Amino acid sequence: MEAVPPVSAAGPPDAAAAEVVRRALAQVLESEELRSSPQLSNILRFIVEATLQGRADAIKGYTIAVEALGRDASFDPQADPIVRVEATRLRRALERYYAGAGAGDEIEIVVPRGSYVPQFLPRGGGNAVAALPPDGEPATGADEVPSVVNKPSPTDADDREPRGQRAGRGLPRIAVLAAAAFALVFIVAIAVDMVDPRGWRALVSDAALRPVERANRLGIPMIEVRAFDTTGGKPLPPSEIAGTSGAITSGDFTARALEVRVRDALARFDLLDVLASPDVRPSLNCGAGSNSPHSVFALGGLVENHDDGAISLLLRLSDLCDGTIVWSREFDSLKRGSDATASEVALVRDIMAAIAEPYGVIQARARAQVTAAGGPANAGSYGCVLMAFSYWRSYRPEEHEQARTCLERAVASDPTFALGYALLAELYLDEIRNGAPSSSLKPAINRALAAAEQAVELAPTSSTAQRVLMHVHFFRGERGGVIAAGEAALALNPYDVEVLADFGGQLILLGDAARGEAMLASAAQIAPGMPPWVDYYRVMAAYLRGDAPAAAAAADQLMGEGFAPGLLARALAAHLAGETDAARADVRRLTEVAPIWAAEPEAMVARFFPSPEIAKRVKADLAALGLPMRKTSAAAN
Repeated sequence: MEAVPPVSAAGPPDAAAAEVVRRALAQVLESEELRSSPQLSNILRFIVEATLQGRADAIKGYTIAVEALGRDASFDPQADPIVRVEATRLRRALERYYAGAGAGDEIEIVVPRGSYVPQFLPRGGGNAVAALPPDGEPATGADEVPSVVNKPSPTDADDREPRGQRAGRGLPRIAVLAAAAFALVFIVAIAVDMVDPRGWRALVSDAALRPVERANRLGIPMIEVRAFDTTGGKPLPPSEIAGTSGAITSGDFTARALEVRVRDALARFDLLDVLASPDVRPSLNCGAGSNSPHSVFALGGLVENHDDGAISLLLRLSDLCDGTIVWSREFDSLKRGSDATASEVALVRDIMAAIAEPYGVIQARARAQVTAAGGPANAGSYGCVLMAFSYWRSYRPEEHEQARTCLERAVASDPTFALGYALLAELYLDEIRNGAPSSSLKPAINRALAAAEQAVELAPTSSTAQRVLMHVHFFRGERGGVIAAGEAALALNPYDVEVLADFGGQLILLGDAARGEAMLASAAQIAPGMPPWVDYYRVMAAYLRGDAPAAAAAADQLMGEGFAPGLLARALAAHLAGETDAARADVRRLTEVAPIWAAEPEAMVARFFPSPEIAKRVKADLAALGLPMRKTSAAAN
């Protein structure tokens, strides 16, 4: 084996040593363990190249998130564990690779626990690649240098060496004293912050606290939640509110608590870019003259305390691009004697239903602004997202093709675009669900599964990705997968009413009618104006329990003639009501919109109704309406 040339203590590896390491890196990146994961590949490539360039001391959770994962400058490694999670996955992937296909490699790349700085270990007796340790200690000689490129630098992962020992080693006394002084100021600042979260800013100059300007990479609507103000009397403690017997009441709510909860809830919606703190300000890039126009909003609140211990909350959403108020509403749902946590969650869910859902105030305003600025084609990745949602309002085949093509290009140019993969999976499913034209010979369900899994891998905390994976499992007939993904989506975003309704509808078609209908009813109570696809689930729920009037009433709300599931539900509802001619007309239209219903009727029933009992009933009714069930190879599969 060729020996790896050592590196002098003066800097990064020389060209020969770096070439050996880059050759080892290329082999790993081409492996099965890394090739299918752009996120892990980006991290590994970044930390190796940074080390070879002599920048090992810059390899921290923050820099990995920003430079390797494409996060913005407001990223907070303490609040978002994505780097630690991905580093753990990377270590496991490397272990699998070197235990299998990489067993014969000349160099092993190791990411030790407690550090993000890679080590390059020779396999089979070669020399290690060495470099200057980040704390400035010179290496004593090639033979005495450990088998690493450099020592692990401090990270926000689990450091092994106590920070105090590491900070004091090899530093001049004056530097140690300066560090101690800074630590004292920091401790005082934290103490002030515990009393007044905004008061510590008075301890330092304005120049040191200049807000970070947040750029908008994808063009997704950006929103900042400003500090909520308080007015009225002081909130009463539970013991002073008559009739509560000391129970938790709305008097426990504070403006700060509501502000934090609202910001957290907004951050759970994938179609919003939420600023992390008041120290981050959005970069305004508005109007038709901008290179990449986007929408920027600010949400402010006023909490009013009442003498009886209840509170009211006035919210105001402003468009920072034109300075107008686009939405304002007063909530007075927090009453005396109520459970504080439950009431707070219900209040925030009502707020999210109004402004954060795909068809809420923010997205409607953003769509209008994109249209005014030249249309979705000029709006980058977010433009592709808008094309997809435009298709789901019209179900026109040409819009499906336009959205699919746009998203395929978007994920090709940005392999970390998790939302793009999720929406692509939905569009692929529409080739089954709605008879949309296909551009590939590969089965749509396979392409949808691959895209959905990629979305989950790239964004493990995305409720949208889990929701789409739920749909894929449903059309694959995997009941356990549907329930697991649906529950994960709800846990990741309990404020998303559409997830609640969607999961409930899937449960109904799986045969769990009681739980599913309860979830649908809950969603309807929170947000009466739900998207039209929810009516499909309502029709099927009424049809399955034999309630013809309810099925007919829900069928009247279904969208137009291009929505294949709606035509199916309408035909079944009409058949239940004895309206045979109308039912037959809907079946004919169904086979025109989605010809696969005529070619593979039994396979399609199995796709739409994984429960054998429900599928049997639907097949009998469709056969009675002139759609004979023929066993085909697709049905057998």
